[in-house]
Amino acid sequence: MRKLFYFGLLACLTACISTSEKAVNDEPVTNTDLIYHYSVLKALDNGVLEGTMTVPELLMQGDHGLGTFNQLNGEMIVTGHQVYRISPEGEVAEAKDDMLIPYAIISFFEPDQMISRTGDENLDYDYLKSMMDTLLPSHNLFYAFRIKGNFQHIKCGGVDIQEKPYDKTLLEILADRPVYEKEDISGTLVGFWCPDYIGDINTRGFHLHFLSDDRSTGGHLIAFEASSLEIQYDIKSGYKIILPDNEEFRNAYFRESAVNY
Repeated sequence: MRKLFYFGLLACLTACISTSEKAVNDEPVTNTDLIYHYSVLKALDNGVLEGTMTVPELLMQGDHGLGTFNQLNGEMIVTGHQVYRISPEGEVAEAKDDMLIPYAIISFFEPDQMISRTGDENLDYDYLKSMMDTLLPSHNLFYAFRIKGNFQHIKCGGVDIQEKPYDKTLLEILADRPVYEKEDISGTLVGFWCPDYIGDINTRGFHLHFLSDDRSTGGHLIAFEASSLEIQYDIKSGYKIILPDNEEFRNAYFRESAVNY
């Protein structure tokens, strides 16, 4: 546990770690360059699949983000001041206010830079990663990304609801995850880019979720091919972690193996 807190402090230029649910309820973010992170990736990988945060509480912390719901009951995407849930069957709906959240990353999106690409060969996920690897101002900061595109093909993953005991790793859970593929569809990718030193707290590099413009599909981005992309990113210099204040988190046994998703 001491190691977890150590990495949490290293992972931010401005950090606050708390286990108080009062902080979740009563302290909306005022610094728009701050990423707000509820729980940590290591916890999700070790069976902490139930939290106490509600959808309205999450929206107090930002308008741009991603995560999941209790029992991993669907993928989450936050955009336009609205929280959406992509069900295990791939259906998109607005999340209900009383839905509980075990893991989420959210921020207020105020873009610092916009990049447009049209008609480039191999305009795909690998191209995006390679391009941003050379264009990001620093690999030691955090970034929120919003990417609008016309996708010739897009492949997204979902997640099946889990039942107790929550004894599987994320790799085991996602080994046979539902997959949704669409052709010739427009939509938005929402998510974050984190430095390698984030460790087991958050995903290293890109973590993006997709939502189609017609709200017919979405999910965790796996791959895409696009005819055009409008890429916006917001530089983030602060990182705040709130840990779940429940028995599941306090009593969880964290495996030594690293996790990245």
